[in-house]
Amino acid sequence: RLPAELELSIGEVAAVRYPECIPRLLLVEPELYRVIRSGEGRVIPPLYTSESPTASLDIPRLKRFGPHVRNILLQKRTSQEIESVLLHTPNVSNLAMWIISGTCAGLVPILESLPLRKLSFDPSYFFENYASDMSIPFDQPLFRNLTHLEIINASSSWSKWKQLATLPRLTHLALAGMVNQQLIDQILKSCLSLELVIMFYMNIGDVRVVLLKSVSDHLDHWEKGARGDEDFWVTAQKRKQEAIEQAAKAARMPVSEQGISLI
Repeated sequence: RLPAELELSIGEVAAVRYPECIPRLLLVEPELYRVIRSGEGRVIPPLYTSESPTASLDIPRLKRFGPHVRNILLQKRTSQEIESVLLHTPNVSNLAMWIISGTCAGLVPILESLPLRKLSFDPSYFFENYASDMSIPFDQPLFRNLTHLEIINASSSWSKWKQLATLPRLTHLALAGMVNQQLIDQILKSCLSLELVIMFYMNIGDVRVVLLKSVSDHLDHWEKGARGDEDFWVTAQKRKQEAIEQAAKAARMPVSEQGISLI
């Protein structure tokens, strides 16, 4: 498919040159605005009044296409800007917020109003007054319907993450940070709905736990997944399935064929 920004440009040019096609273009427009990406590099779709680093959000444009948006990545943005974007995108189900400036406590009520299923974030931006071992309140409504959760800067303290066990629909968990065996054991024991745990820095002998290499370009990688291509969630699911099939094959194999002497 064409790059998203080129698709947008083609649609805008077509509307100007062939206004009689606008009704048909309006049927296509929602697909062009399914994904918002604003961070290092490309900004898709155009969110700002100009290309200047100090440009403000183009609120009229955001109001127009915001209801069509389903996937948002915001990196190196202020909490005020994130608030403005989320207030105009009420149907977002896949949200990533990385490296935020400013306090994020005020974003919690907005997040609670969104139909979130996938979330990638650093909890310390939202619960900054919590002590290092104080439990993050995953029992809050904003987390209740999550199926996929990526925690940035995860630590090894189970007391900090123990309320993950309260999430009734969480099936996929990624921990981007320094974690240990004890934490993973507790997560697997306590989070009964989990089907997949992804880590980037250690390996554990459980088919539900997959070790992946960290991706090189996080923004492009996220966008690929948002547009339906393979991302680390899909890759890990494939790895898990391969491990299950290999284990099943080994279980059916005669002991002598598994490399174990019968003598």
